[in-house]
Amino acid sequence: MISDQVKQDIQSYYSQFLQNRNLKPRYGQKLMIAEIAKTISTIELDEEGKRFSTSSPLCVVEAGTGTGKTIAYLIAVLPLAKALGKQVVIATATVALQEQLMFKDIPELKANTDMEFSCLLAKGRGRYLCLSKLENLLKMNSSQEAIQDLYGLELDDPSQLDKEVYQEMMGALGEKRWQGDRDDWKETLDNQEWRAVSVEHGQCSGSRCSNFGSCYFFKSRELLQQSDCIIANQDLVLADLSLGGGAILPHPADTIYIFDEAHHLSAKGLSHFSHYVQLRSSLSWLDQSKRLFNRLLQQAGSELKALFEKADAESLEARLKLNDAYLLFEQFHTEQMQSELNQSLHTFERGVVDSELREICGILYLCFSQLGQTLDKILNKVRQCMENKGGEIDSTMAEAWYPGLGSIQARCEASLMLLFHYANQDESADMPQARWLTFIKTQDELEISLSCSPILAADALSEKLWDECFAAVLTSATLSALNSFDFLSMRVGLPEGSNFSRIGSPFNFAEAGVLRIPQKGFDAGDSSAHTQAIISCLPEMLDEDRGALVLFSSRRQMLEVLEGLETDFREEILSQDDYPKQQLISLHKSSIDKGEKSIIFGLASMSEGIDLPDAYCTHVVIAKLPFSVPDDPIDVTLGQWMKDQGKNPFAEISIPETAMKLVQASGRLLRSESDSGKISILDERLLNRRYGTSILDSLPPYRREIFSA
Repeated sequence: MISDQVKQDIQSYYSQFLQNRNLKPRYGQKLMIAEIAKTISTIELDEEGKRFSTSSPLCVVEAGTGTGKTIAYLIAVLPLAKALGKQVVIATATVALQEQLMFKDIPELKANTDMEFSCLLAKGRGRYLCLSKLENLLKMNSSQEAIQDLYGLELDDPSQLDKEVYQEMMGALGEKRWQGDRDDWKETLDNQEWRAVSVEHGQCSGSRCSNFGSCYFFKSRELLQQSDCIIANQDLVLADLSLGGGAILPHPADTIYIFDEAHHLSAKGLSHFSHYVQLRSSLSWLDQSKRLFNRLLQQAGSELKALFEKADAESLEARLKLNDAYLLFEQFHTEQMQSELNQSLHTFERGVVDSELREICGILYLCFSQLGQTLDKILNKVRQCMENKGGEIDSTMAEAWYPGLGSIQARCEASLMLLFHYANQDESADMPQARWLTFIKTQDELEISLSCSPILAADALSEKLWDECFAAVLTSATLSALNSFDFLSMRVGLPEGSNFSRIGSPFNFAEAGVLRIPQKGFDAGDSSAHTQAIISCLPEMLDEDRGALVLFSSRRQMLEVLEGLETDFREEILSQDDYPKQQLISLHKSSIDKGEKSIIFGLASMSEGIDLPDAYCTHVVIAKLPFSVPDDPIDVTLGQWMKDQGKNPFAEISIPETAMKLVQASGRLLRSESDSGKISILDERLLNRRYGTSILDSLPPYRREIFSA
């Protein structure tokens, strides 16, 4: 139960914030605070402060634009976490929201309340400099090939890395002007430059490293363990969970998670629990590993030399079998490449891989398993040498060897995960894995990528997150689909007993906005005619709007519409293909500020996470209903599995998903209570298809207007 003192604290902090900011209480904000506090307060603890229940209490809050959900969840969760002795991890989906939390929302909360708490921004290991790699790189006088072999770098440019940059880094570290954080370096670093001095998975020797006491990553991690509130992103949280939890962030059992922009959690979960291997790239790193083994065995003692010779033979065997596999998988390639990406896909029906392919993948699994076991033995001996426990090489040399060997071991492990899922069939009673091949054509060669993924993130998230964490809050402006949370629950596996709340926006949609839908003339089923209809109507439709956003589901259609428009009108358009997202928005706002007209043409990524209030956007045009591309391998396999279960994938997946996307896109219009404007959805299926009514009913209650082309 929540104590009276904590209740009073929460109420006091909220009152202070409103009073000091001269704000009025918002009903939705108060309701959100109450729902979160009520959910977390139901937790029963044992004598060690652990919860009794087998699954964590989850509070799922869909809070409409203008609710003020960030302040609501901060005021509700932070006092409770402090009273319970837990840490708070806020996981966002975008860098923009991370920065808003860290540099705007949290400073405002601290400045306007008596609430005391520490807060830090969490970053993955790869954002920090490795002091050992920097020192070794500056000491190196060897060839470019040696640098590649030792550090696992695949460099396109054979010229030497620019050591002046690294000397400057060392100087900045020595003078305390820099703390090894990539994002704080004075200029943008090329990925190749940064990879040479940062640590990837498997390359870090941890406490055995001579620079462990000065390591910038481990210093940041130590501070994180002491912080009340940690601002992370969903990718970092999922990466931490995939390592068992507590590897980078606090352990899940001691954490209350807040997932903001939680509608992204399903897709990000699938990404983190999927596996892939590129065959030609694997051949390349196997060649690289052979060169490294041969180079190092020249400096090794008898035991290590024997192990390197064994690893050399095993990598050669793996390479030979990988060549055989390449020829088998190449048979699935057709010359029909997608023109935009110069690639094609082959999805295995119901995720079932042919027996011949399973057999070769089983052989490859054994090859990589043997190589991995030998690498384990080598790395164990190298670690012993680093600890000065006696060995065949000195600790300095062992430390220089570790990153390259660790990189090979990490790639070997990644290959094993993929090969396991290709060599073994799914149990008939289980949900299948999606398995597919991607063929990417370059000038010189064909790369073949083998991929597999769960078709739903639900099981993995249940096992690694919901069953393990102390408590969690999921929030976003769009979590329900077709006025239900069933779609979200299916995707992310929310446990029974989760507390679901829908809190409406304070905006008066009917007064502020008009939703325009065509009765006829916009048949999205006829792609060519639909594109021509957009070209014909758009100039007149946007004639009175200085600022507008036009959203397309297809890049091809966006480019065809651009090409078909008159030159004068086209000059007022800023296309997403021509500028980075932030520059595009900046140029758009600048034009509007000058009294000029500006229209943004964008794709799906522009349908959320952008803020264009007032005159910056008075008309949102949505070219057609944003149904997913029908050839996505995960969706295809999910659809096949659902049909086998006697379900309708279009009704249970496609329609709810499209409704959610449409709510997100339409949410670009009203960003404040003073905004007004129009939304035009140029797709007559909303009126002449049975599912159109349910999709329309899930949208905010704008005034509706029917028109004809």
